[in-house]
Amino acid sequence: MQAKPKYSLLYVEDEEQIRRIAISYLEEFFTKIYEANDGNMALEIYKDKKPDIIITDIEMPKKNGLEFCKEIRKNDDKTPIIITTAYTTTDYLLKAVSLNLVKYLVKPIEEESLFEALELCFEKIESKNPSIIKLTKNHSYDTFNHTLTFDEKLVKLSARESKFLDILIKNRDRVVSYVELENYIWQERGMSDDALRCLVRDIRKTINKDVIKNISKSGYKINLHG
Repeated sequence: MQAKPKYSLLYVEDEEQIRRIAISYLEEFFTKIYEANDGNMALEIYKDKKPDIIITDIEMPKKNGLEFCKEIRKNDDKTPIIITTAYTTTDYLLKAVSLNLVKYLVKPIEEESLFEALELCFEKIESKNPSIIKLTKNHSYDTFNHTLTFDEKLVKLSARESKFLDILIKNRDRVVSYVELENYIWQERGMSDDALRCLVRDIRKTINKDVIKNISKSGYKINLHG
């Protein structure tokens, strides 16, 4: 990851050793790193310093990470937030998705995973495109975490279904050609007509047939809600 020393970070972790090691890794990428060991302290620092990016653990004394994030999201839906946790429960994941978080990282956190999450944060700050896309009135797709929700409930997608939605949403203003779909989704394996039709059929069943539009002899285009 290339250093981008123009942003500030708030790092929230109650275990001092973990916090110190993480900050030592991250110092070169930020102009300033603020640190807190519980949710209440983190909220005070957030209000006072307005950091550009937040990384917070879930399990903390006084106010946990999800409660802290919920307080922020009452008035701020733009600041990128990364959640770290030792737990992988569906309940935590659903709460994280509902809070429009950039990433949910499971401890012990690998350096590569952390840096990838930070790149997404930088992208979110520098891009005008939202990360949560409304596909229908009830369906939303998180382009950073590649997750689909229906009425705030997770909907299971295959890897190819996620890639199909990713490339169509990224190129939402135009038709994505068959060649582009093959290169992005199937890569070296090659794409058959039947495989593509089956993939589109399954996505339409999951979401809505009107969301994915076939342009004859050209490719596919996505119709977003609203």
